[in-house]
Amino acid sequence: MHIDIDIVVYAVIAVLLLGRLWVLLGRRDEDEPRQPNPFAQPPEAKKPAPKQDDSDAPFAGGNTQTQDADAEHALPLSPLLHPELPPASLAGGLAQVKAVDASFDEKQFLQNARATFTAIVTAYATGDMDGVAPLLSPALLSHFRQAAGARRAAGQTAQTRVLNIKEAEAVAARAEGSQAYVIVKFVSDQENILRDAHGTVIGGGEGKTEEVTDTWAFSRDASQPDSQWVVVETRG
Repeated sequence: MHIDIDIVVYAVIAVLLLGRLWVLLGRRDEDEPRQPNPFAQPPEAKKPAPKQDDSDAPFAGGNTQTQDADAEHALPLSPLLHPELPPASLAGGLAQVKAVDASFDEKQFLQNARATFTAIVTAYATGDMDGVAPLLSPALLSHFRQAAGARRAAGQTAQTRVLNIKEAEAVAARAEGSQAYVIVKFVSDQENILRDAHGTVIGGGEGKTEEVTDTWAFSRDASQPDSQWVVVETRG
């Protein structure tokens, strides 16, 4: 039987090529990463637990500590507001305030709060609290005066300019009897300078602007028609 030598040669070449392709494509190393399926549903990422921030809980219980009087923007703290039964939402809290104070207008209140914020921050820096005394509760006024006195005793002087209040918004509210409370968050640009007894700048700097966030609690006795809103707590 005659066998065409060309056919045999081609057959051998084909077998060799198929064997090579099997080596290259037909095997997968166990450590080789698999190609992901583009249509597969991606696994749901585990969400991190929300970070608790005590500064955003103005009705939390417990006693506050007065902030370091030497620190920049350190404003003294009054006792915390009563922690029981805070409203479930800002809208609910504002409704409580409106229920005990029919004259309450949030827009006008926030405009006045801006002016109060600027006046108190500026007065605290100078240490002369007499002009803003009616805007503060007696307990908070006492804290401010003590902190300003400690700074004065250390021979330090402070200067603060509120350049711009970028944000002033109510973040919580409630009513307790005839007493209304509104918590306001302020975000402002300030120039703060703290000097030692020799006039050397030890904090902040002239021409140095920084963004400062503060949370203040305002209160008013709505049963007294002539009463005004006063600051009862500050948090920097």
